[in-house]
Amino acid sequence: MTPTILLWLALTTAGAQPAPPLALDVRVFRGAVEVTAETTVTVFPTGTRVNGRAAPIVPSGERQLPLLAGQYDLQLVQQTDGKVSGIAWTTLRLLVAYPGERGRHLEVVNFTKGWGALQIRPERPATDGSLAWSARLLRKDGSEVARGVPGQGYQILVAPAGLYDVAIATPGQPVRLQDVEVKENLTYVRAF
Repeated sequence: MTPTILLWLALTTAGAQPAPPLALDVRVFRGAVEVTAETTVTVFPTGTRVNGRAAPIVPSGERQLPLLAGQYDLQLVQQTDGKVSGIAWTTLRLLVAYPGERGRHLEVVNFTKGWGALQIRPERPATDGSLAWSARLLRKDGSEVARGVPGQGYQILVAPAGLYDVAIATPGQPVRLQDVEVKENLTYVRAF
């Protein structure tokens, strides 16, 4: 009986492929100012504080680390003029293959409390990764709150938590997304 079970296990798992790693991209802000380049990001499996992995900065500006799907804690240490100017932990960040993210999950972390982020990306990205469009976050009265910060195939709108409209200037018809919520300490994705 045992050899039969072992043979069955060997045959059924022989063709199973492990899930490919996902890219965790991290951008860091202090209010509206991006501080990713001066912030070290270390990623830990949730609930542990040992064997963390540093996320290196990549040419597109993010700190990026390939990881398997799961839950992670992030430690952020900002340095200004060689001195620590900020330390933060963000916990229980879920990394899964979300539809539309194409294997790359973005987390935007803000040292300023009460702020969140909105990742804007086209339904069909340009094949060369270029951005032929721009995004702005607007209050209901039309005044501008934030301009898009470009990333690899997306733009980030960083603002205090609240309800806004998003104006997207494209080579064709402009797009307006109404009543879009920016939630504190979260990164939401909206496609157009």
